[in-house]
Amino acid sequence: MKLKHFFIVTLAVWAISSCTTTENPIVNPETQKQSYREILASLDWGTDTTFVYGHKTPDVDAVTSALSYASLMRALGYNCKAKVSTGTNRESAYISKRLGFDLPELKSSVAAGTRLILTDHTDYAQCVDGAKDAKILQKIDHHIEGDIRDAIIPYVRREMVGSTCTIIFECFNELGVPIDDESAKIMLAGILSDTRNLSKTTTKGIDSTAWKALVAQLRLEDEVAQISREMEEASYNYDGMTDAEILLSDYKDYEIGRHLIGFGSLSCKKTEMDAFITRILAVMPEVMKQKGRDMLFAKIDNLVPNPDTSNGASPFLEEGTYFIYCGEGTKDVAEKIFGTSLREGVTYTKDNLSRKQIVPKVTELLK
Repeated sequence: MKLKHFFIVTLAVWAISSCTTTENPIVNPETQKQSYREILASLDWGTDTTFVYGHKTPDVDAVTSALSYASLMRALGYNCKAKVSTGTNRESAYISKRLGFDLPELKSSVAAGTRLILTDHTDYAQCVDGAKDAKILQKIDHHIEGDIRDAIIPYVRREMVGSTCTIIFECFNELGVPIDDESAKIMLAGILSDTRNLSKTTTKGIDSTAWKALVAQLRLEDEVAQISREMEEASYNYDGMTDAEILLSDYKDYEIGRHLIGFGSLSCKKTEMDAFITRILAVMPEVMKQKGRDMLFAKIDNLVPNPDTSNGASPFLEEGTYFIYCGEGTKDVAEKIFGTSLREGVTYTKDNLSRKQIVPKVTELLK
């Protein structure tokens, strides 16, 4: 067995075990550092730029994980650059300006043979156009395995933590690469967004560890709560957007079995929820046709006023999740997961669920 293939097997197994057994895999730090560097050195980097991409319609974690991992690879001497395959959202625009870092440039497709590193996604439907004919060197992610199989990629790191940027924070430390302030800002932005300042149910202890270290490095202890609040406000600011643009503002495509799935993630105030759901349901057939999907879902966080009005506190708390659906067979899927519909196209759970918690349930039913 060639050395490179040995690393492919061991790292694929390690990555899978790290997200299914323990939050912090027990690995000798020096051995882990050495093996990680050796694996990176064994990759077929070629002479051209390797592009680092998060998923299409990127949220903050997709953008910042691509930026920070590209920075880490450059620190090790590899020619990497972050890109986005579609435009960024309002929350990304806000936090990049607030903390002072540049967003990646747009590059909507890649030529065959282009070397790629993927962050925050593991499905071809979410990749930059051309990814199926590209050479994927690495995948850094915090979701269940999709159709970009771990075994076909030389280095895979998947951990079920709150933010992909938390994994990259671990990578910096394991490789012994100092985290400069620019990278600290970028990774903190991703963690703040994907964990909602450590408040989401998907948040793990290592997310908190990374958050504390980055906040301390940047001396943001007195500002981080307010920054998080303003990020949250930017994330559900739909002013001036059409209903189709709202649905697609945080959206992912999936191919599950023979089904082409679209899945939006939205938020709405409880007092406005009924009218908001009606508007989004009305535009779903149009978006299904535009995106070439046969099933379309969206989860909507139900926001209620936060009684804590202290400075920096979130203005809203989540009070359950609405799950809406459109397309043949979607009602059956939704009701098997969440129970009887409240009305046509609408189910509800009192649990506060993220998309990455719902997608495995949908996958299990459809495969």
